Amino acid sequence: MKNQKNTQKKIKISIEPIGRRILLEGPTNGLDAILDAGIGIKSVCAGKGTCGKCRILIMDKDRKPPNSQEAKILNKSEIDHGVRLACQQIFDRDLKVYIPASSLSEEQKLQVRGEEIEFDIDPPVNKFHLKLIRASLDDLDSDFDRIRNTLKSEYDISVDRIDIETLKIMPGIIRNNSWDITVSVKDREVISIEPGDKTASSYGLAIDLGTTKIAILLVDMVAGETIDSKGIMNPQISFGEDVMSRLNFSLQDQENQKKIKNIVIERINEATKELCSKNNISSSEILEMTLVGNTAMHHLFLGLPVKQLALAPFVPLTNSPIEIKARDIGIELATGAYIYMPPPIAGFVGSDHLAMILGTGIDSKKGNYLGIDIGTNTEIALVSKGKITSVSTASGPAFEGAHIRHGMRAAPGAIEKVLIDQNTFTAEVQTINDKKPIGICGSGILDAVAELLRTGLIDRRGKFNKDNEYLCQDTKGQVQFVLARSNNDNNKNSGKGGKASEKENPETGGASNAGAMMNMQCCDKDISINQKDIVEIQLAKGAMRTGIEILLENAGISFNDIDGIIIAGAFGSYIDPKNVVNIGMFPKVSLEKISQVGNAAGVGARMMLLSKVERKRSEKIAQDTNYLELTVFPSFTDHFVASMQCPEPEDIVLS
Repeated sequence: MKNQKNTQKKIKISIEPIGRRILLEGPTNGLDAILDAGIGIKSVCAGKGTCGKCRILIMDKDRKPPNSQEAKILNKSEIDHGVRLACQQIFDRDLKVYIPASSLSEEQKLQVRGEEIEFDIDPPVNKFHLKLIRASLDDLDSDFDRIRNTLKSEYDISVDRIDIETLKIMPGIIRNNSWDITVSVKDREVISIEPGDKTASSYGLAIDLGTTKIAILLVDMVAGETIDSKGIMNPQISFGEDVMSRLNFSLQDQENQKKIKNIVIERINEATKELCSKNNISSSEILEMTLVGNTAMHHLFLGLPVKQLALAPFVPLTNSPIEIKARDIGIELATGAYIYMPPPIAGFVGSDHLAMILGTGIDSKKGNYLGIDIGTNTEIALVSKGKITSVSTASGPAFEGAHIRHGMRAAPGAIEKVLIDQNTFTAEVQTINDKKPIGICGSGILDAVAELLRTGLIDRRGKFNKDNEYLCQDTKGQVQFVLARSNNDNNKNSGKGGKASEKENPETGGASNAGAMMNMQCCDKDISINQKDIVEIQLAKGAMRTGIEILLENAGISFNDIDGIIIAGAFGSYIDPKNVVNIGMFPKVSLEKISQVGNAAGVGARMMLLSKVERKRSEKIAQDTNYLELTVFPSFTDHFVASMQCPEPEDIVLS
């Protein structure tokens, strides 16, 4: 291979929340750069700057002032925060750019629901229809006493307090509706009053607040059914892609702490209203909400101090459940509605992990089970001999496309499945929504590495077999394997790679035939896997495998003793279990032992919403779970070094 280097430095644009990185040859109009990269962004005025649809956020501190057109469209608050119009920006330097959901023309692929398990419905809020006796000169009981006495006499329900804001609106509702009302009661408190008989409908929200994604479930608390759901990106990404970046931003001053809290609360309120409108109800009818998340998300959502989370030994402020009035933190629900937040387990293991354990039911399983929730961080629970032990591993960023050259999150056009032909070494790829390939997301990256290993293009150390003529090199001379080619005609038809290029129709996405470039140079816009990408996957899968090995060692059992592996989380829903084993993320295991359950944390949050018994169970799980800090475990380094290796050829699972 000839080492051909391009000395001209390219401009790197990182696009969030998609996780895509664009390389530009020179200064380029922002809207053109985004559209040329295949990212769907709204623009009605064809780049004139008059519609304001292509709003973006410049995340870097040294932002250029808005031009005259942007000053007309954007308000001062937006400008101060870094919002600009993509069509009015020139990308002439390395930048980090955030595209809000309102500007994206297509939504990302977000896993919202999970495989639900059976449990008894026992909601924390109940409704009662009351026909009160009118007040008169002969009956001077207070309005609240009438409610208390009627609840006791007709339903044997005792209440001793009423929400103050509900108390303020109570007299109007009672008298404007002929003393015919419905009251909602929680823990001996009247939290809401409605006119007439509204006992047939009672609604709640269950929310999984992830670092990257937020899953929202709208639940009928009478029937115990999920009415609708919505997945949105966590807008806090605009303040930092990872947890530590957000903690550091929050620590700078109190104003930043308010910003990072308020931006997620505003987005949850917006999404809730969208869900309610779609289902012909009002957010004021939602009586209860549960929210789970990692410990940092938990603290930031509540506006709690986070310094102790950012510094060793990384301890949370509390390991107790919290119930708080929704209105006290700005969530717009029923007048006196509460938010229930189950306890975090440790600094790096939050209530989302607790909800995953609850939602999969592994805490009550007999035998040895692993529960693995793959996300921005991966939490792993081992249930063995009636005990629960958990660890946290930093594996998620690579599986979400971070640090991967052509990596991105699961958005339309992302390669999500890869198969390499053993004889021709051409790659067949499948993209999300069958769009033209614009990058590769986590499941596609995992597939690609597993296929490179299976076909012998890389060895078990993850190193490319440089003697293979189907590999190519980029402009910096780095060896790589091409998954999908760009529309660059000079690249398509040059060298021995021409034949393979003729098989590909670059105008279509979905199943795509790319791959063999045969010792030729490939362009930067070709979607490929290079040596650095493989190392990133090895680090990620090594971290996860290390967590598993240490849990097993601590419990005194081997992987052969494991009765089942439950994979949860958005990424875990789309990966091929065969390839998980083939890259060595798990030791070799019968695929029948592996089950994928989707968003188990969301399932657990829903269970806590609908059942006081499940809430108590979750709190007991939190108390009983033993957290292991991996880095202080004596054999951590040995396990990690060994876990970086891939399996031997004879351990590859073919089907």
